[in-house]
Amino acid sequence: MDEAQLKAELQKYFGYPDFKDGQLAPIQSVLAGKHTLATLPTGTGKSLIYQLSGYLLDGLVIIVSPLLSLMEDQVAQLKFMGEKRTASLNSMLQFEERQRLLHNLAQIKFLFLSPEMLQNQAVLNKLKQIPLAMFVVDEAHCISQWGLDFRSDYLFLGAARQALGNPLTLALTATATPAVMEDIIASLHIEGKDLNRFEGAVDRANIYYQVTAVPPEDKNECLLELLGKFPSPGIIYFSSKAQADAVAFMIRKKTELRAEAYHADRTNEDRITIQHQFLRDELDVICATSAFGMGINKPNIRYVIHYHMPNSLEEYVQEIGRAGRDGQQSTAVLFYSETDFNFKLKMLQSDLPNDYAIESTIKNKAIDPDYGSPTEQTLLVHILRQQLTKEEAKHFIAGRRDLKVNLLKSMKGFAETDTCRREYISAYFGKSSLVKPDYCCDRCGSGDPLSAGGARARNAFPTTGVPRWEKILSDLFLL
Repeated sequence: MDEAQLKAELQKYFGYPDFKDGQLAPIQSVLAGKHTLATLPTGTGKSLIYQLSGYLLDGLVIIVSPLLSLMEDQVAQLKFMGEKRTASLNSMLQFEERQRLLHNLAQIKFLFLSPEMLQNQAVLNKLKQIPLAMFVVDEAHCISQWGLDFRSDYLFLGAARQALGNPLTLALTATATPAVMEDIIASLHIEGKDLNRFEGAVDRANIYYQVTAVPPEDKNECLLELLGKFPSPGIIYFSSKAQADAVAFMIRKKTELRAEAYHADRTNEDRITIQHQFLRDELDVICATSAFGMGINKPNIRYVIHYHMPNSLEEYVQEIGRAGRDGQQSTAVLFYSETDFNFKLKMLQSDLPNDYAIESTIKNKAIDPDYGSPTEQTLLVHILRQQLTKEEAKHFIAGRRDLKVNLLKSMKGFAETDTCRREYISAYFGKSSLVKPDYCCDRCGSGDPLSAGGARARNAFPTTGVPRWEKILSDLFLL
């Protein structure tokens, strides 16, 4: 299809008159039967690429996604748009529900599942019986051992893809260095001649970058000052779940802002409720760990503040990219202290399995369920699956440690640079061309665009004229 025809289909299925930057070319590539790797900035509508392509292709669209909350959110969005032929296949389903879904796969158009599900032979056998339109890998940087996260089951997606007959494949991510992109391609076993790559700009021109040097004991005072200036809604990211709880409580106590904490220790019901409240503008501030935000389609987030330094520039760019999806001016603030870096470095060193755990796991061919953090458990699973020797396993862990240290140092370099922060990020991701906006960063001399006109949070929300209870009923029943 040419561009005019695709725009007509876009209008038909989604009601949009035109594509966002970076969407059209990957769609045309997929429809031409080419495997496609697309890196597009957070908030530029990557999901529309597989959704529209899926409608225009015959067969089931499989979307591999890393988080249960992300899968549920994508399914809910499709159903809200009127697409009932969508489902999520995940570990939360009861056995009977899973069997019913697998039995009715022929009636499904968009199937979301975790990489772990593709390790289930019964699931693979069922999928082999269904004509596949496309195999989509969302957040594809997770495939790479050099990427932001290490998900051992992502490393086996290439084998799962081959077991399904090497279907047409689309890999999507917002953050990938050149090395990560090469690793994605290799892991999925896609030949170069059969692949099209599309690399969008990492830069988000409407986000202003600011780093504030502040001692740990002064962070709360500095935060309250910013919240008094910034229009809401916004997200504050923490490395500590306890700190997220404490700061959310402080904000509720000392301001009129509606704040909640979101992290892995909250119940699944609480997390879903908080997410929905935030989406409906019933919360002003979310105090969250990195567990929050992936796939959240909220256009009017005005700021993202990092209370603690992220582990990498990839993580940082992913998280600040949740601001300003409506194209309006937004701000990213990083609180930085040398002690933050040293603390992160210690945490990094302690979050890898030691020699004793490695040797014990290999000897017993099993992992002590009470040992270590989730990250340590994941790495030990990988060692067993790959059947590494003790020497190979220790070399692998040492390499993992060096990688994480280097990622952390790059983040430290961003915080301490005396040159343009936007240029620093672009160079890190291998981008050479960059047009600086009027509000660039604190190193370029332009002041923060939000502080001068900061309005009280609740006044920042557009009024729709629809009573809140009617809006809630409409959302619930898709009226």
